[in-house]
Amino acid sequence: MQRIKVTNERTAFLTLWLEPWGEDYGMSPGDECEIIAADAAEDCSFHVVCDEKGVKVYVEGDVRKISVYRGGEELSCGHKRREEMW
Repeated sequence: MQRIKVTNERTAFLTLWLEPWGEDYGMSPGDECEIIAADAAEDCSFHVVCDEKGVKVYVEGDVRKISVYRGGEELSCGHKRREEMW
């Protein structure tokens, strides 16, 4: 199992993208999300890229099940999505 936490310490909303799936999750200031690759190969790793719009987390390696959680609750793609991001 591999995991990584992402915290929005900015004063503005940001978007967390999970790649290569293209899933997006909105994060308000102070939000913390945890990405868990529960069924991942030993070589699984995360590559994090930040820009002015948000954070992209690239999952590299063989992963069969990956989920994003906030406060122990599994989130669905589009959680807190803001239309202006498009």
